[in-house]
Amino acid sequence: MDLETLCARDLMTTKIVEAHRHETLRVAVRRMTEHGIHGLLIAPEASNRGYSILTGKDCIQIIIDSCQNALDELCVEDAMTQPAVTVPAGLCVADCIQLMRLTGVRSAPVLEAGKAIGVLSFSDVLRAVSTDSAP
Repeated sequence: MDLETLCARDLMTTKIVEAHRHETLRVAVRRMTEHGIHGLLIAPEASNRGYSILTGKDCIQIIIDSCQNALDELCVEDAMTQPAVTVPAGLCVADCIQLMRLTGVRSAPVLEAGKAIGVLSFSDVLRAVSTDSAP
């Protein structure tokens, strides 16, 4: 498998699970748990703003800094990363990995014509590499 020739769209997960910026963190955490994922995408409110992301790591940080009750008191907008680190659908996976490592993220929304079409994560890359039958 050549990570220089594969693009983000080739390995991304196409199922996007979203959160709404005004819902409580507890609702968002429950959604992550129900879907077995570690992050939720938040769509931009205006055309000039980028996508945001809420990760399990963001929520754990809130619990550590505040308390578990904060999950009911704070909304997604209070904890999300804005703007999210995103990658173009046509960017080679090797460059996506490099960008994700440099920015400290484990997953990134994949954009095509400014619209999220999937999410690329380190898990997607590892899954592809582990099933590769090349010697």
